[in-house]
Parts: sequence; structure tokens; C-alpha cells
Amino acid sequence: MNEVRAWRNQGGLIASLSYPQMNRELIIRLCLVLLAVLLVMLLWNYVKDAGDGMKLVFVILMGVAGALLMVKFFIPWFGDLMGEAVFSSGERVEQDEMTKAAACIATGDYAGAISHYEKMLEDKPDDPFPVAEIAKVHAERLHDPQAALQALEEHLQSKDWPVDDAAFIMFRIADVHLTHRHDFESSRDMLEQVIGNFPNTRHSANAHHKMSEIEQMQYKLLMEQRTKAGSSGTASA
Repeated sequence: MNEVRAWRNQGGLIASLSYPQMNRELIIRLCLVLLAVLLVMLLWNYVKDAGDGMKLVFVILMGVAGALLMVKFFIPWFGDLMGEAVFSSGERVEQDEMTKAAACIATGDYAGAISHYEKMLEDKPDDPFPVAEIAKVHAERLHDPQAALQALEEHLQSKDWPVDDAAFIMFRIADVHLTHRHDFESSRDMLEQVIGNFPNTRHSANAHHKMSEIEQMQYKLLMEQRTKAGSSGTASA
């Protein structure tokens, strides 16, 4: 499943257009504009009573200076403002929550990480990525695969998902069964559901491939157990 997603939040877009953030860089630019205006006014008071030639030179110089300021400051500022309006609404919220969750994981605050992923999930209930991350924290960090399975299964049953999203969640369930519970049968059952629900798709093909891997793992484990049992029997004799 392609996990690269474009997040858009129209409410955030309207808010960012109506109330641009007054950050430090914007304040500096506004101050520079005000200083430039004051300088032009002072210079004009100096040359307004001069001859037409001086006035013409003044206008040309101001035009050149204005064009330079436009290119140097106003156009980049306007581009930044539009970029903030279009891309920093829902995306920024999502990115902030992901960054905070990663920071929590780095410091061992797994409950905090889950809380941030839950905020992402509240904002984007149709996105399976946050719940997959919640399950990952439960399984890998808290060593609670049952909680991971509960989160994934509840999310899977909460609505009729598009094919890609449903298959994504089902593969995560199969992976938790296999990797963290070493439950080959439950993992195989979930993969069989993928095959049955989405026949003749890439998800079905991936599920068949994964089932072959499970069979190889089971065979390898069986051989190891037989070798160990044979070694124990030889040592006892």
C-alpha cells in the first residue's frame, strides 16, 4: 500500500488565509518596509522643491530601489505566505503530531506517543496510518501485542474501508500475530481473508507470498525442534 498521503484541511486553509502568523521574520520584513517608506518620504521632502531633472533622477532611483526591494523581500514573503496558507494547515498539524510522537518514543514516553497518534486519528479518522503506528507502539515498545490487535481490529470493523486501506490494516494484523505472538495459524487466517476478500488483486498476490513465507518458517521451526529433540535423545543415551 502506498503510505504517502496528501493531507488537506480546508478549515485550516481558511484560518491561515485570514490570520497569517506574525512570526519573527514577518515582523522584521514589515519593519524594513516601514523604514523604506519613511526614507522615501524624507528624500521626497528634500527634492520636492528641486528642479525637474532632480525629481526625474529621484523617481528613477526610487523605481530601481523599489524593484530591488520587491524582488528581494516582497515576492519571497508573498510566496512564503501562500505556501503557509496552502500547505501548513492540516499538513502542519499532522507533521507536528508525528514529530511529537517520535520525540515521545525517543524519550520512552510511549503513552504520550500513543496520545499524539490518537490526535492524528481524530483529525483524520479515514487514515489507517495513525492506528498502525498505535499498534506498533503497543507491540514493539510496550510488548502488548493483544492491545495492538485490539486497536487494529476495532479500526478495521469501524467502517467499510476502501480496498487498499482495508488490506493495509489486515496485513498489519497478520504481522502482529506472526511477529509478536508467533501465532502462525491466526496470521494465516487473516491472510486467507485478504485473499478471499480481494481476489485477483496485488493484495491477494502479496498474501499468497506471505503465506509461503509462513510455511517456510514453520518448516524451519519444525526441523529445529526435531534436531533439538534428537540431540537430547543422543545425550541421554
